[in-house]
Amino acid sequence: MGHGKRDGAELAAAVDAGIRKGLDLVDAFRGTPTGRRELEREAKRSAADSRRARRAHHVRKVQSQVMTIGGTAVSASAATVGIIDVAATGVTGAGWFAVSAIGAVVAVIGGRSWRRLSPFEAAPQITSPPALVRRGAIGYDSVARYTAVRVQTVQVIHAIEPLHHDAAQELRAADSSVAPTLNELAERLRVLDEMARRMPGTSAAANAQQASRAVSQQLDRGSAAYDVLLAAAARLLAEPDIDRPVRDVLEPAASALIAYAHGLQAASKI
Repeated sequence: MGHGKRDGAELAAAVDAGIRKGLDLVDAFRGTPTGRRELEREAKRSAADSRRARRAHHVRKVQSQVMTIGGTAVSASAATVGIIDVAATGVTGAGWFAVSAIGAVVAVIGGRSWRRLSPFEAAPQITSPPALVRRGAIGYDSVARYTAVRVQTVQVIHAIEPLHHDAAQELRAADSSVAPTLNELAERLRVLDEMARRMPGTSAAANAQQASRAVSQQLDRGSAAYDVLLAAAARLLAEPDIDRPVRDVLEPAASALIAYAHGLQAASKI
């Protein structure tokens, strides 16, 4: 029975892997950058993990609130009924006071849990892949290279996480901070290409092509910064002491990448 389940799972995994390879071949034929689907899957998985973490945090908060408010109400009500019972009958209502004490304990536990529960902080998410740019368009190769380095970054995160959690978090945070900005460059390339194709032979088309070359160079520099970050991650794995602090190896490269993205953001607002 166990062998049958295992064989079925292995067959399903093999079929899934075959489908993925087939889709990757279709993407390559269509001009879609290699690894784009993998990046899409990782972005969806990351978003789903974030939603689950947010729900779990909300459940813990509600449970603490219910324990605090409910325990307080039960304690006060039971104590009040116990006092009335004593006044009316002259007999100590030990049961009511026991319930009151239990309610008070529950309220204290819930209050402590509520106070210790820190505000929810979402973990850095894997950003969606960049916009698709037409094969042959100015910047197509730049977008393909950028997509490739982001796929490599996700792969390195998964590879390094079991060995060095802090390093994986640093890589994830850097990608989460930088990818949205570089994705905007890819989207700009797509719009500029569409503009140039709709107005061929005009000065607007020539300006759009010139702008595409400039944006493509900016995206190439971002990809180069990603390469530096990946090289730093490889050096960390090659260190004799795998527990060497992240700030000594990864942080300079991550900071440089983030600074470049912030520079692009600042320049776009001028």
